[in-house]
Amino acid sequence: MDQTNLVIVFPIVCSMLSALCGAVILRDALTRPRSDKIVWAIAFAMFALAAGADAAGIAFGWSHWLAKLYYATGPALVVAFLAIGQLYLLFPGTMRRFGVGLTLLVTALWVSLVVNAPIDNSRLATDGWDAIERGGEMVAVTILINSVGTAIIVGGTAWSVWRYRRRGVHRQRMIGCGLICAGTLVVAAGGSLTRLGHYEYLYIAMAIGVSMIFGGVLVSRRPEREVVQSSAVASGVALDGAVVSSRAAPIGHVNALACVDDLLQRPDAELDRFCAEWSVPREDAPAMSRTDARRGWRLRLLLSPEAVALFDSLPVGARRQVSTLYHDVLTWERPAREEITGIVPAPEPVIAARQA
Repeated sequence: MDQTNLVIVFPIVCSMLSALCGAVILRDALTRPRSDKIVWAIAFAMFALAAGADAAGIAFGWSHWLAKLYYATGPALVVAFLAIGQLYLLFPGTMRRFGVGLTLLVTALWVSLVVNAPIDNSRLATDGWDAIERGGEMVAVTILINSVGTAIIVGGTAWSVWRYRRRGVHRQRMIGCGLICAGTLVVAAGGSLTRLGHYEYLYIAMAIGVSMIFGGVLVSRRPEREVVQSSAVASGVALDGAVVSSRAAPIGHVNALACVDDLLQRPDAELDRFCAEWSVPREDAPAMSRTDARRGWRLRLLLSPEAVALFDSLPVGARRQVSTLYHDVLTWERPAREEITGIVPAPEPVIAARQA
């Protein structure tokens, strides 16, 4: 394989992997719309466009619009969108108010810088997108977006890994977040590899990093069957229509949270049916009572950032339903025998028989 073929292979691989990853995330977002997934799907679509533009430029020659397309979608905006998606998970309430504005602001700033950047025509044919003359403003914004964005992505995923490990739940998500975190670091380090003198090193790192991120996305999508199954057995809950025998011991709070997390990922109709089967039908009241609000907030504080985003996206009735299921069914503890007899007096015939 000659040098040109070697250089073009890795951008094509990156473009295909990014498009595939974006399609998987978009499918999840269409099944259950969530802002973080929509933003991430757009980010991977831009990554695919940038890598595809690079491959097209190498194969067919560079033009002004191709160089601008690569630079508008590649070097900084992908990281910005991934970071914004992470912020939607970490701060769902704040991002619901400011997320769209922040996204539009960053996008408009970066695209305007790229569109107005001059191109050195004498270098375009040989250097491609590197012929774009980057002024001080563009360099500063690039460094700012990449450094802050990478810190948000890595910090957010690392925090999720730590939290899952500390609580002993969501093993699949913990592994997935770890892969996403490591893949982000590999992608971020890709630019420094070009200093070794070989352009193809950039996309070698990119291909490895995107593969790790895609693997993390796939792993995190796996249901936590072993955890959810244990919680179902402990509480007598039937998941997916399977009949599970009940046990006398009350369910542990950790397993109850795993069961709630599984429910939050289901379609609304299935969530409603499941809760109704376990004595918690949905009420149509448009607002929560003070007691319901406190119980819902107490549950919300125990959930992972991903589960919080799902919980907040539910209608009021569904949130009330899930919190009632958690507090009154999944974590209900049977009083001790002496507590029961102290509260409910024994029937008179039984007392008389004992006295006799």
